[in-house]
Amino acid sequence: MSKIREYTQVIKGKYDSKGAIKAMDILNNIPLTVEYFKTRPDVQQRIEKSINSKEYLAVYKRGTRSGFEYIPRNEGALIIRGIEIKDMSKTTQNKVVLNWGNIDKPNDFYINDLKWKYLLRNIMKGKNIMMTGPSGCGKTDVTFKAAEALDREVIYFNLGATQDPRSTLIGNTHYSKDTGTYFSESLFVSAIQKPNTVILLDELSRAHPEAWNILMTVLDPIQRYLRLDEKSNSPTIKVAEGVSFIATANIGSEYTATRVIDRALLDRFTLLEMDILGYEDEYKLLSTKHPRIPTPILLQLCDIVKDIRKENKSDMPRISTSLSTRATLEIAELLDDGFTIDQASEVLILPLFSDEGGNDSERTYIKQVIQKYVVKDTPKKLHEPTDAEKIVKDLQNTIKSIGE
Repeated sequence: MSKIREYTQVIKGKYDSKGAIKAMDILNNIPLTVEYFKTRPDVQQRIEKSINSKEYLAVYKRGTRSGFEYIPRNEGALIIRGIEIKDMSKTTQNKVVLNWGNIDKPNDFYINDLKWKYLLRNIMKGKNIMMTGPSGCGKTDVTFKAAEALDREVIYFNLGATQDPRSTLIGNTHYSKDTGTYFSESLFVSAIQKPNTVILLDELSRAHPEAWNILMTVLDPIQRYLRLDEKSNSPTIKVAEGVSFIATANIGSEYTATRVIDRALLDRFTLLEMDILGYEDEYKLLSTKHPRIPTPILLQLCDIVKDIRKENKSDMPRISTSLSTRATLEIAELLDDGFTIDQASEVLILPLFSDEGGNDSERTYIKQVIQKYVVKDTPKKLHEPTDAEKIVKDLQNTIKSIGE
């Protein structure tokens, strides 16, 4: 850090889609309003400069007046993560105070308050996190949301789809007539050298065991290095400070190609269990993301999803799979685009269930569940026409009658 001060404000600015300046005091979690800019045009000019230089504007007390300075993004990123820079002349140790409890959850994503706080804390401390839970419950999404809230970059690796772990995690040796043999390092090698980066290891439970072996020293809290070769004297790459590794794993016998993760590897993570949202939480999420959908329609969707999940978890289930939160969001998106529940179900729900067995098939059962909640006289058009649409329709009818 360039200087150690007791800042009263740390302002993060950006341009919106119309080119207007938007700013947030990230130290106090207070947005700067248009009225504020009217009274402090000097601050607005400084914020604009900080946007263009990709820095943060810091405010501190200088006698009876305010002083200003521009903080590099790496230093500002520390502050946006809740780290307050205090006057170190008053303390004997060069410490910072972490405060992850004042970072709000995103409105368009639901996660338990405790889990959100725990996730932020572990990322800020550079911990390795293993997120477990069924597919589609939001493990990957919440990683990106948390990183965005902390102003950190996410670098994504799908280990479940990797056929050659050594190539993905280390690199390849190539031969050229001009230069001879040379080594080309992987994206992973460069990623682990970026301080305060979040590295997402998606579908670790489906990764090849060789990938697990390579990651052992990388994830070890003491060693934290990547060995480029199996030889004991081979070069190593040190993991940069503040790097947090987040792995995701689909747990359960219903997930094909999943492996029992090695205990030694599992011990290198702190666990965070994710699950499908409950009825109320899922309704809140859907209504927040799709406020145009009428409440009765959303409640019908939530009731259908609830019954399907309940049956799937019963002692003698008549269906072999369920609906994830991701699937429910996809259905809601269709409803928001004017599809009826019947139509959305036909293209997004029914194909998930087997039609073998005729009247006793999974698909027949799902149709019965859907019809249980779908009102027969549900209008084909989800959204009522606006006043403007009515006027246009009336004009069209008038013109048509004149022509006749």
